[in-house]
Amino acid sequence: MRVKKIISTLIALSLCVSIAGCAKGGKSSSGDSSDNSSKNTVPVVESIGDLDLSDYIIKTDVDPSFKIEFEGEAGELKGAAEVLDLSFLGEFSGTGFAMSPDANSPINYQIEIPADGSYDINLVVAGDTDKGNGSIQVDGSVLSTFNVNSSKLKEEVVEKLFLTKGTHTLGIIKGTTTVYIDTLEIVPSKELDLSQYEVSNVLANPNANDTTKRLYNFLTDVYGKYIISGNYISENTGRGVESREFKQLKNELGDYPAIMGLDLIDLTPSRVEHGTSSSVVLGALEWDKMGGIVSLCWHWNAPEDYLEVNGKSWDKGFYSEATNFDLKAALDKTDQKGYDCLIRDIDAIADALKELESYDVPILWRPLHEAGGDPVWNNPWFWWGSSGSEAYMELWKLMYDRLTNHHGINNLIWVWNAQNVGWYPGDEYVDIIGFDLYPDEHDASSQKETYDYIKASTGTNKIIALTENGAIPDPDICMADGARWAWFSVWNGEFTLKDSQISSQYTEMDLWKKVYTHDRVLTFSELPDLKSYPLDTEAFLASQK
Repeated sequence: MRVKKIISTLIALSLCVSIAGCAKGGKSSSGDSSDNSSKNTVPVVESIGDLDLSDYIIKTDVDPSFKIEFEGEAGELKGAAEVLDLSFLGEFSGTGFAMSPDANSPINYQIEIPADGSYDINLVVAGDTDKGNGSIQVDGSVLSTFNVNSSKLKEEVVEKLFLTKGTHTLGIIKGTTTVYIDTLEIVPSKELDLSQYEVSNVLANPNANDTTKRLYNFLTDVYGKYIISGNYISENTGRGVESREFKQLKNELGDYPAIMGLDLIDLTPSRVEHGTSSSVVLGALEWDKMGGIVSLCWHWNAPEDYLEVNGKSWDKGFYSEATNFDLKAALDKTDQKGYDCLIRDIDAIADALKELESYDVPILWRPLHEAGGDPVWNNPWFWWGSSGSEAYMELWKLMYDRLTNHHGINNLIWVWNAQNVGWYPGDEYVDIIGFDLYPDEHDASSQKETYDYIKASTGTNKIIALTENGAIPDPDICMADGARWAWFSVWNGEFTLKDSQISSQYTEMDLWKKVYTHDRVLTFSELPDLKSYPLDTEAFLASQK
């Protein structure tokens, strides 16, 4: 208890010094960078635990010549679905095409699948807009989505949909646009290209400490072979595993998730000025000591003088609409005070990160998240995205330089998830690519379209993670269709709990249980000792022969 009090006091003092620095003109309160990472005095005995690091290949007995074909109008119409024979979509085959005008009106087809395996669905479809999507249901549950990018009939492909042997009802249904379907064809998928999961284990920061390298090497080793479980807690305090989410997950599912998601929000100087405090560092220390993985995000409240606009309260100051902070003006120093406060705030957070580094805690560091908003609508909702992509990328590089080079913080794995491929700051500043997704209730699809979209941020193979989510994707679908997210991390509150029990509102209880017992999902108790994980797995395995 005495140690915890000392840590909390040190953090509070460092924050107060940082705040005072900005008030006096924005001079950095930090001294020269120094290596404050813990030094191992005992040689590390490396091990990988019980992990199976061989390629995960889903075998199938599907005859490669198998094919099912339907005319769109041959489906069973439900709700307001109907068959049309109008010419506004262009030339169609058969006697017309079927339309799904709303989410309660599927067009259903009875299919007989000969063997478990991955199948492609080739569609000729159109929508009411040039940018939308539809959904595919199997036996009443959404399994995947597909693009509808034309108001004229056009070919679209849903790749690697995992289907089990037997009779199923396959439904085509409206997503973000009305769906018109002319033809449908089901064929076996081509073999999944596993080379996409071959990722370099070299971090962006060449001075990363060994413990951080070990965690990253583990992440690169298991990528494409396992999905790591994660969850955010609503109490960003020292409670950690005593948080409501983690206690209930353990009670009902028998294990904790492997990744604990925490938020540095209340260490932001403008919030500290309003009296907030946080022992989030203690929660991270406890979780790391237990052997778990720590992920940190930062809902960065804008500086104090830029808050309480548009009738919004100070505590909403991370939202664009709740602050008049102009990032572009701050970065080009038209607003010198704004720039000084950017530095002050980064330095304040640096103190917390340094504290964790001194205890040898590696961090999945996910700052400046969701900057681009929804890539379809390009609607940034946080102030660090409201000045556009160029200002955002400049801020990312400024933060990277300040934390890595000025402060010499070497325990960070940099996780980028601005939500838009056009906002990618560059491979030299990013270790892992993420995306935050909140699909409809009980949507267990893999979200492959989003996985493929964000993967295109760079031509380099990078780990891709589901850095926040509501509904959990079915791991069988993810592994089969290639959307093999490195991890998922369920957001707290209603996405995890309802009436103090695990919530079935977004993820059905059967799927919660399936995920936490799945052979290809790693929970807390299945993690190896990450402090002794090999720095070079190939060399380690060779030494064991």
